[in-house]
Amino acid sequence: MSNIYKYGKEIVWSLPLLFQYEPVWATFKNIFNHFEIELPQINGFGCPACAWAGGRSPAVYDEMNGKTLRRVFEYLKKLDVTPSFTFTCTTIPKEDFKNPYANYILDLAAEYDSHFIIYDDDLKDYIKNRHPNAYTVASVIKASLEFQGPTRKQNPTAEKETEFYNKLLKEYDLVVVRPEYSRSTLATNPKLIDDISRVEVLINQPCIYECPKMPDHYRYLEKYRFGIPNEDFKCARVGMPPKLALENTMIHSEELTKKLVQHGVRHLKIQGRGVGTLMNAHMLMLYNQMFRSDGNNYIIYSDFLTNVLEKEAEYFTKEVWKENSAQ
Repeated sequence: MSNIYKYGKEIVWSLPLLFQYEPVWATFKNIFNHFEIELPQINGFGCPACAWAGGRSPAVYDEMNGKTLRRVFEYLKKLDVTPSFTFTCTTIPKEDFKNPYANYILDLAAEYDSHFIIYDDDLKDYIKNRHPNAYTVASVIKASLEFQGPTRKQNPTAEKETEFYNKLLKEYDLVVVRPEYSRSTLATNPKLIDDISRVEVLINQPCIYECPKMPDHYRYLEKYRFGIPNEDFKCARVGMPPKLALENTMIHSEELTKKLVQHGVRHLKIQGRGVGTLMNAHMLMLYNQMFRSDGNNYIIYSDFLTNVLEKEAEYFTKEVWKENSAQ
């Protein structure tokens, strides 16, 4: 039995799988199992459209009935994937905390020991009051809106940002830090963080490194999702050739990632929801970069992979996603 623990067996990987690319990961798992390669621990993040959803535009807009949602959870359980819901909307009215559909998702997700990635501290408190043992993650959006772009609340000095994360570590189980922080302060002075084992580092991001409009991305996406007219929005990544854009959004080198792991980082995250038609190639490249198996088991495009993916997608559609309609 070989393994693909490139940075160590204790590393937990967060991948963009939930309610969008479950069959893609199932394909990898089937292939790795075929070669008897052991897999690391995986958190699959994402969210269907609901009152609390944030980040990239959801792939699933229609409300799922209970049977479909439970089958998705059971499917993920077979894949050894922990669901991680992106409840990261930055503009949730307090009355929406009582939204029936969002609460139904929350209650069922808690039943399956899911994680919850959160922007709004009040929503975190609401979730913890309803489910005291819920595992909560402070979204990178919190830090981005605090320290980045023209609407930032304060300048991102190492001391201020470290203080910000240490405060979050007292309130959340896991804290996602900005790449600008992990590439500088966390890499050079990791002892400033109270518990680096509960910090998550982004390997890539949807935008280029140090984009001054990063906070605007979230606002833009929320307006788009809720059908609110938007002003024209562009950032430096828009219009870049796909290969160049991909290179500019890979923000941590293998060498730097190894250094952070040596410092005590145990959580690494790959983003990729909403990449569109480039998603399969994007995911394969990133997975191949982070997962290096022993010997000749390195996974590449092949007829075998394509065949497994087609079969898995057909199974997911017919057996997991069937009978999906509003309750």
